[in-house]
Amino acid sequence: MSQEYTDPYHLKRTVLVAVVNNRADLRRAASEGWYRIPQRRAPRRVGADYLAFYQTSAFGSETEARTISYYAAVRRYQLLARAELMPEEADHARAEEYYFRIELGPLMRLAQPVPATTFKRLTFIHTTLERLLSAKDVKELRLEGEPFQALWSALRASRLRPLPNRLAGEWPVDIALRVRNGYLGIRLDEASDMREASEPADRWTILRIPESQIAADLEGCLRAVGAALVDLGGSLDAKPGREIAL
Repeated sequence: MSQEYTDPYHLKRTVLVAVVNNRADLRRAASEGWYRIPQRRAPRRVGADYLAFYQTSAFGSETEARTISYYAAVRRYQLLARAELMPEEADHARAEEYYFRIELGPLMRLAQPVPATTFKRLTFIHTTLERLLSAKDVKELRLEGEPFQALWSALRASRLRPLPNRLAGEWPVDIALRVRNGYLGIRLDEASDMREASEPADRWTILRIPESQIAADLEGCLRAVGAALVDLGGSLDAKPGREIAL
């Protein structure tokens, strides 16, 4: 299944590129509609609108080896023990470890698969749908001055303790901060309607900050976070010292 996109708004959607080392995982994504990422190996930002699959050299002489050829829309996330995900392997050594179960729509094939001609070893890459559809090489997917990392670092510099990959309902927030009686979840959405259907769980307040806004006005974004923290009674994990200036 393939698809064309002409809406600039849609092209801003986020994509997480995951590394697939075996055919069974890719087959499961295609036939059963889900993929797993170990919590302890997950990138700091696991949430995305789409999941794309980089097939390693383990796929041998296949033309799709060392390329990104398939991607799928993400429908929801769960955090489950491996034994719950794969009960037929209940005796596995990692049966009690937790995994993100990412529910997917139908796998779509890229009209132009993206090869890795220079990368020796690939890990998770966060990119946009626009880049995925136009890239000639995997190295073109990486975002310069990644807004998520800029905001994460700025929050830490403001003596806050951001938390990664906390699930607020059926979707992870990009950054979480503990507050009185719950959490402030920050989502870096340029195009967020794919996630609107998933209501956050109780004790969550969601603050949306577009990535373009972080690049244009990081200090303004910090002030927005600070104002939200004040409204929620303050951060429970703030370190002693200078706080965010409002």
